[in-house]
Amino acid sequence: MLLESVALFLALESATAGEPRSPSAKWNVNFDDAQCIAHRDYGTSVRPLRLVLKAPPVGDVMQVAVMQEASSTPPQQMSAFVAIDGSRPLKTNLLTYTPKASKERIYLLNMPSADFASLRQAKTVSVRSEGLNETFALSGMEPLLKVVDECVTDLRRVFNIGATGTEPVGLTSRATTNLAKLFSDADYPDVAVMKGQSGKVRFALLIGEDGRVADCTIVATSGVPSLDSQACALLKTRAKFEPARDHEGKPAKDSVVGGIVWRMAATSRSR
Repeated sequence: MLLESVALFLALESATAGEPRSPSAKWNVNFDDAQCIAHRDYGTSVRPLRLVLKAPPVGDVMQVAVMQEASSTPPQQMSAFVAIDGSRPLKTNLLTYTPKASKERIYLLNMPSADFASLRQAKTVSVRSEGLNETFALSGMEPLLKVVDECVTDLRRVFNIGATGTEPVGLTSRATTNLAKLFSDADYPDVAVMKGQSGKVRFALLIGEDGRVADCTIVATSGVPSLDSQACALLKTRAKFEPARDHEGKPAKDSVVGGIVWRMAATSRSR
């Protein structure tokens, strides 16, 4: 595994992405009911690319994705390197997959806010992995991220999230459910099984008045993208909460922070 990582690093270091790819559109921020997502198109109509940023309402992990037209492939997990303004590449992992009924392949990675912070003043960002070797020209990052921060502030207010991100505002009871019952050994991602990977995922859920999960965000990554993504995918489709209540006893929006430990030799456990 070490030799494979070194070989990949040398290959990516020697590969050249050419001139930074220029944007073909302005940044667009989607003020969704439960998400704050910014995206920008790059490239040409022949080879379009999209850079996507998703900011968390709780926690300090920024989700970064590159989308490009490509043939459909099974989900793959691979090593990747991210470099900001030509700095020494940061080694990480990403998950690549093609959503159903889509012609776009998505390269998805989770960046701790400490690593992402330098993008506010950056001129370029490079993402390199197997099948992806792109450098994106950046502009207007400071005003863009200010708008994203405002979106997050609004999202926290709507879902009654306090300043600490864990204590609620204006609620007399919290949303509750038994998360442990949602996971089984059969849910272990095949790609993680093949690589013998395990880890702990911390997540934040936004819960609607109906008790359904409106969104799932990774708070602390396991370092294994397939485990992170699988946790959120299962929670969004399976979880049903007893809704939080406001001071009038009416169902209210809430947020829940939790975690799941994926282990190869034991049943996945949530707590």
